[in-house]
Amino acid sequence: MRHFLVVRKSIALLFLLVFVFAGCAPLIGPYSPKAYENATSLKAQTLELMGKAVEPYEDHKSGVDSLFVELRKAHEYVRGVPSNSISAEQWEILIKKDGDLLGKFFKRWQERSTLSTTYINEFKNIVSDAFDEIICLETNKKEPSQCKPSRGE
Repeated sequence: MRHFLVVRKSIALLFLLVFVFAGCAPLIGPYSPKAYENATSLKAQTLELMGKAVEPYEDHKSGVDSLFVELRKAHEYVRGVPSNSISAEQWEILIKKDGDLLGKFFKRWQERSTLSTTYINEFKNIVSDAFDEIICLETNKKEPSQCKPSRGE
């Protein structure tokens, strides 16, 4: 459990550092309904697939591969929006194959074939928070608002 708290704090620090070191250049592109839709639908798809990690990875390998294609497409979309480097960096952190978020989860699932419900649920919380940060940033491009984690924390 302590490991998950360290990972969660590390992720929050990473997102903070992206904002701090970004400098004075315009980094926030305009609001994009497509980027918002990508983030919300991929969050639901990702969490759904993560929940299946109690089953053998091989049974879901094609689903994992398809999900990563969709995640990379969403990342490429936000990278193509002018002045959108913060959003692009958030996506990159989330989907990086050798990173601490989705890459770590799906690699562990592949290596171990199945994962415990406890591990899955803890990691789903972390991934959900990361998606919420992406969604919050996109929402705030349209109209500034206070974002709250979807888990109600």
